[in-house]
Amino acid sequence: MKKILLLIIVILSVLLFLSGYRHTASSAAKANFFMTPEYKNVEKIQEGNDIFYLFKSDKKEIYQTVLVQKNVLLYKRVYATSIASTNDSLETIGGMSYRLHHEGTLFVVLSHDENASYITINTKQGIIKKSIEHGKIVSFYIPYAQQIDLLEAVAYDKNDRPIYYYGYDDADNLRWNRVDE
Repeated sequence: MKKILLLIIVILSVLLFLSGYRHTASSAAKANFFMTPEYKNVEKIQEGNDIFYLFKSDKKEIYQTVLVQKNVLLYKRVYATSIASTNDSLETIGGMSYRLHHEGTLFVVLSHDENASYITINTKQGIIKKSIEHGKIVSFYIPYAQQIDLLEAVAYDKNDRPIYYYGYDDADNLRWNRVDE
């Protein structure tokens, strides 16, 4: 009887492991076929029960955003998205819109521009404004699913003049564009 119980526990543990369940949120985020050793953790963002990990691969020039959620005692990767790394003055390094038992949208920006002072996005609840600094990451989270290209994100300088908007350029690339372009 004890051998059968032990066998059931081992089989259940193996199945949970193969399904991506882990004891920590970080190990669940890394439990993906794309997560090779060159990916480095850039940021961890927690919003309620949702835990987001941002990883970067310099070799592949790509950012990965991974959503992890806790199920009772274990963590599991729920979604993962990727965004190409750019040399733009403002760089979107993470973004995700999802619908599970609840909804949410994450939008993450890294500034390489000393003139950018703050960023706004347009939500159902109104405008959200966050300060941004050169070399720093700013994240926006809204509690409903919204495509990130529809957030109407705008970056302003210290004189409240718009200097970038997030949208499609002439080549149909989703990126931060200078207002004067």
